Amino acid sequence: MELDVLVVAPLKHELEGILTKLDEPVSIAGKRVLGTLIGVGKVASALATMQAILTYQPKQVILLGFGGAVDPSLEIGSALIATRVVQYDLDLRRFKLAWGDTFGPEGTVTKGTLDLFAPPLEGFAPAVFGTADRFLLRSEREQHPELASELGIALADMEGYSVALASHLHQLPCSLLRVVSDDAQGTRPKRFARFAEEARTKLARGLYALLEEPREKSPTSL
Repeated sequence: MELDVLVVAPLKHELEGILTKLDEPVSIAGKRVLGTLIGVGKVASALATMQAILTYQPKQVILLGFGGAVDPSLEIGSALIATRVVQYDLDLRRFKLAWGDTFGPEGTVTKGTLDLFAPPLEGFAPAVFGTADRFLLRSEREQHPELASELGIALADMEGYSVALASHLHQLPCSLLRVVSDDAQGTRPKRFARFAEEARTKLARGLYALLEEPREKSPTSL
């Protein structure tokens, strides 16, 4: 099956209502689009995204979901599009690699920071995302100011880098859209169901705007 756009999300409540069906192609803005769930964490999301790419052969990958703010200026409900994503929990700098980089096969280096397709979208602020296999607590944000000062991370998630890497390996443009679900102080929505509904509305607008973007604007390196 050939597909124009593969839309992925970690969990159902991040995608339901945005696409009418999961794991079935639909037509949006003249493009063949399919949404699927990839689970939580770097390993699960990497494997699921890679399998979906191999199965559906998309021309573009878009991740939708929620995330935690690292930047204290971000509020719950802030909508962001990632300009790049950093794998911040992998640190091999003692082996003279950049933060996030790791060794690939035959002495190659797999980059821990990946650039993304991030055209201007109304209502979405550009930001750097950071991915790790951990839910970043307020105390951990405070203990590690270098996440913002050195890596420039504004929002933390657990799947963004994995999705971006799977897309990068297949030379596909990739975009990450997330809405802040908890701020840098650790505050969470008092009424999560209402927050999720409003967040999905924002994500749907961002998705439809991306689908209308000419693909030739995508970075040729992705």
